Amino acid sequence: MDVSELAHRRLFDALDKDRDGQIWAWELLSPLGRAGIQPGDLRVRAALAGLRDPDGRPLGIDSQPVRIDYQQFTQIAAHSDGLVQRALEGKLAVSPSEFMDLARGIERIHAELLDDRRGGVADYIPTLRDADPEKFGIAICTADGQTFSIGDADLEFSVQSTSKPFSYAMALEELGPAEVHEWVGQEQSGGTFNDRTLSLNAAGKPQNPMINAGAIGTLALVDSGSEVSDRFATVQRTWTTMMGRPPGYDNATFLAERDTGHGNRGLASQMANAGKLKGGLDGRDAPADTAEFYFMVCSLGVDAQRLAAAGATLANGGVAPYSGERVFSQETAGRVLSVMGHSGMYDGSGRFADDVGLPAKSGVSGNVLMVVPEKRLAVVTFSPRLDEAGNSVRGVEVCRRLVGEFGLHPYKGLGVERGRQTEEDRKAATAEAIRQALGGTAGGGRVSVPQSAGAQEAANPAARRSGKQAGGQQL
Repeated sequence: MDVSELAHRRLFDALDKDRDGQIWAWELLSPLGRAGIQPGDLRVRAALAGLRDPDGRPLGIDSQPVRIDYQQFTQIAAHSDGLVQRALEGKLAVSPSEFMDLARGIERIHAELLDDRRGGVADYIPTLRDADPEKFGIAICTADGQTFSIGDADLEFSVQSTSKPFSYAMALEELGPAEVHEWVGQEQSGGTFNDRTLSLNAAGKPQNPMINAGAIGTLALVDSGSEVSDRFATVQRTWTTMMGRPPGYDNATFLAERDTGHGNRGLASQMANAGKLKGGLDGRDAPADTAEFYFMVCSLGVDAQRLAAAGATLANGGVAPYSGERVFSQETAGRVLSVMGHSGMYDGSGRFADDVGLPAKSGVSGNVLMVVPEKRLAVVTFSPRLDEAGNSVRGVEVCRRLVGEFGLHPYKGLGVERGRQTEEDRKAATAEAIRQALGGTAGGGRVSVPQSAGAQEAANPAARRSGKQAGGQQL
């Protein structure tokens, strides 16, 4: 036997518990699921699609018990770049045991934050104002397409500002960093994401691609000179490749953005007047076209699961997790993550960098995308209640707790062995947080202490807090 055949035999024998030369399909799918490769994964479906009964007829994997012999197993194991074999051998981006540990941690964090009702939904357009503030989902995706989700992770929302890193990446791929940064800077704005005074520098150039002016300037570079419809098709194709599924489109949000986006059109006009907005089609109003393009891209429909796959593309150096197709160069992915690291969380970026230390981007629909380069994975949360900076309250807290529990902060803990926080560490950290909060709370303010899921269920619903309404947010 060659090395590959030996590996296949070893894996098959480990699954063939009764040594009859066949395994049930569920005996294969169960360990894949524990590794984060779900039964609905299209790569798994394709690998199983070739199964035939003794008469050569396709086996209905969804409708009847299916047995797999060794020869069929070898074909499945080798399919799709050996995904099944790598998963069974624990050679994916995250090992099965670590992935299950991470999933359990996310389940617990989700349960602990269900009763956190601080903040309020964005209210400047109806589709955001009318969002259900109780919705809450978390999803993760690794570079190999290992996935886990909980809660409302399949609920579609408009991507809003979380489109900005990917628009920046598209411009970098098309024109290169030297050309892009002639039009858009790389520095922190020093203010809120829609501050007209701080969005542009003295020369009329946007400060960075993560604020509205910078995103407008970046999108002006994507397929410049083409019709807006063609440019939007380019964006849709890129998102489809990253996520493995096409994005939706929230037309009601687009119309509302277009009707109320006077400030963004004003920024586009200021940039054009300063010679800092790349022109479009001859004879067309470049500021108006670019602003409309921006509103369209912000209105793309995603859910936490799909957005996590887009984030995993960045975590994987620009390679899409499901297809293995290179979407962006490794250099582009690195540049995007760098800017996300210092400017991705609106006016809360500095605090987030201190607490979490990982590149992230948020959108006022309530989504937060965090990339963990060390683990080659992305985490996405969706919860519409926002803090004063426009970031999801629960989303930020999910990121903070994940990083603290699993030792993911890249700078804290330098020089010591890093790893998952122990229960004793968590209790000590919670006690210290309570002590500091009680010592620094003015006017008898209340302190929210994390509870177990059981304690939350027992809590009096009438005593739950409702947060301050976050108003006036724009994309």
